[in-house]
Amino acid sequence: MNGFLLIDKPSGISSAECVYSIRKDLNEKKVGHCGTLDPLATGILPICIGEATKFSNYVSDQSKRYEVKILFGLETDTGDITGKEVSLGDVNFSLNQLKRALSHFVGEQEQIPPMFSALKKNGKPLYYWARRGVFLKRKPRLIYVDQIELKTFKSYKEVTVEVSCSKGTYIRTLVESIGRQLETYATVLELRRTRIGFLKEEDLTPLNSKGKNSYVDDIVECDQVLKNYPKLVLNKTETKKIRNGQQVDYNARQEKEGIVRLYEEEGSFIGIGNIDLSMKVSPRRLLATKKYSASPSRYKG
Repeated sequence: MNGFLLIDKPSGISSAECVYSIRKDLNEKKVGHCGTLDPLATGILPICIGEATKFSNYVSDQSKRYEVKILFGLETDTGDITGKEVSLGDVNFSLNQLKRALSHFVGEQEQIPPMFSALKKNGKPLYYWARRGVFLKRKPRLIYVDQIELKTFKSYKEVTVEVSCSKGTYIRTLVESIGRQLETYATVLELRRTRIGFLKEEDLTPLNSKGKNSYVDDIVECDQVLKNYPKLVLNKTETKKIRNGQQVDYNARQEKEGIVRLYEEEGSFIGIGNIDLSMKVSPRRLLATKKYSASPSRYKG
């Protein structure tokens, strides 16, 4: 069994627990996820199965969109409402000040990952150390926020925004930074991932534990989850070389450079390749077998 399940992760469980549940239901050893969601968070969690695990990084590397409900005047140790209270502050800003603060965080910036995160340090996730009262120095990471749109607010203490951003962006840290920009504190009340690349909420399958048959029809073929990458069709000679780990000439048939989806002339997806500056195509990650199947895909093209 190979392909992706696009799970609508419920709140209150970890991404790893979603994987364990699906691994048990499908009776498959090779199951993983593409991009961790906090236990509080809901929304798109791509689950890779079998050969699809080879392409997990190419899915998680795509841009993300989140809907986040922010509570101002409070900061917690975890950065969300499930944590312990750390600081309280007054909420005095105006609507214009809020809009300016949101726009301040649009663009390229450095962000320090929170201690309560799955990022590993000294062989353990940071949350392992945080739960033991050990706080480690973390290096800032470069992120990019494309847009922060104010959606709704019940009062100036509770606001909902939509954030479009690059991989590696920690929304909890961003929310805390917005709070401090407004000379107060802030924490995440609710968080939902609504998009990864072209994958949208409408594509999701609920997490359940009703056995293998409850998921089989929802498995999506590998190449359909990678549709944001350009498609490149190889002839038989080129396909053989790529399968043997060799480069082939691209011959500038189209204006492409970087990561591409590779297909045989017959139409079968064979994996991911890369076109370099010298117009050479190299294999990156290939399916182990020539033919594989998931289920009839909900995606076309």
